[in-house]
Amino acid sequence: MSSQYSFPILETREILECMMELGCTVSEEQLTKPSPDHITRLMEQLLDLFLGFSTDESSQMRFSGMDAFEHPELHEFSVGQLAFNRSIMKLMLCSGVHDFSLKDIQKPEHKRLIKIFSAIINFAKFREEKVGAYEEFVARSQAIEEEKEAVDAKCEELTEQLHYLRAQRKQEQPLINELLEENQKMEDHIKALNVEQGTIKNKIHDIKQVRQATSDKRDHDQFALLNVKAEVTKLQGLVVRSPERTKREIKEMGFQLESDKENLTELDSRLQGMRRKIDGLAKTEKDAGKLTKQLREAEEHLIKLKASKKESKGLASVISEHTGQLDELEAQGQSLLRQANSIASRVAEQEAKQKMMMEAATRELEKWRGLQVAADQENVHHKAQIEELDDQARVLEKRMVDAEMTERLEMDKLLAEHSKVESELHSYNQRILAAISVE
Repeated sequence: MSSQYSFPILETREILECMMELGCTVSEEQLTKPSPDHITRLMEQLLDLFLGFSTDESSQMRFSGMDAFEHPELHEFSVGQLAFNRSIMKLMLCSGVHDFSLKDIQKPEHKRLIKIFSAIINFAKFREEKVGAYEEFVARSQAIEEEKEAVDAKCEELTEQLHYLRAQRKQEQPLINELLEENQKMEDHIKALNVEQGTIKNKIHDIKQVRQATSDKRDHDQFALLNVKAEVTKLQGLVVRSPERTKREIKEMGFQLESDKENLTELDSRLQGMRRKIDGLAKTEKDAGKLTKQLREAEEHLIKLKASKKESKGLASVISEHTGQLDELEAQGQSLLRQANSIASRVAEQEAKQKMMMEAATRELEKWRGLQVAADQENVHHKAQIEELDDQARVLEKRMVDAEMTERLEMDKLLAEHSKVESELHSYNQRILAAISVE
């Protein structure tokens, strides 16, 4: 049911002033003694002001079923009058005059017109107060609709970009899986290399220990050899260089002793000295024998030292060979370390590159998700505003439907009256024809 509007009943003077402000020409006499023609023209002005209804346009209106009538020209005025009646009923319903009828125009009364014009003036003031808010509301609705379209377009664009990113990620997923598998293989290979490197380090440590022990033994043998050489040099310094010569001299001295026996007396003292000398030489010879024995022992020891030196040289060659193998193993270890470092750097580079790609994709995805969430929130807000506008529109639509129903009922009433008038006119024409035929 449509809402009932209450409005104050104005005085004649206030009505005249307000009608002048609305641009409608009316006098006090025309209100106190109204005529149908003047009230009709006044209503047409009000309809033009509030509803944009023009009498010229209404006179040119045609129903789609006009051609179905036998004499459509007879109904042209009725069509315009019907549009006028519908518009005036709509204005009166909006103004709060629900008991308005065509009688108020065809047979106007002063009290009735005061009520009608008071309602129209009250509606005009209400319309003037609300037209700004209504226009603002319409502008906001249009702006919100445009913003909604822009947000929908942006949402579609973001959705397309999200689908593109998902498709790109899905397309790149085999490459990512391949890189992950390659990284896993490299990690396994690095682990194997690390194990092999540990084994090689243990072998290198053992070889270094053997090398150190061999080096210590070599240094000990060299030190012992130097001591033996020093001892030999010392013994060589103690040995008489020519014992045969000493023997020969002793022999010559014996010969000289025999030849000088004749001078024994003269040489008695000399003989005693020579005896002492011979005794010393004998002692020296004895010592020489001992030294000769010691020399033979030294020579045997020297031979042993030479054999030891030869063995030491063999050990030195073995040590040199082991040292070469150790250097080769160290070189292989360094090469393996370089390969491991290179592989580790490549793995780290691939992991960093993959991590950067994943982080960039994650950031981009989070960015689009944030934009999607913001767009969804904004859509929810706009949806709430649109629902509110829809509710208000439904209220207005309900009012319009109620007005149209009232108008339809009035129209049916008018059509019934029109049919009644036509039947009376037809009856009147029949009576006239009957009267003419009687005459």
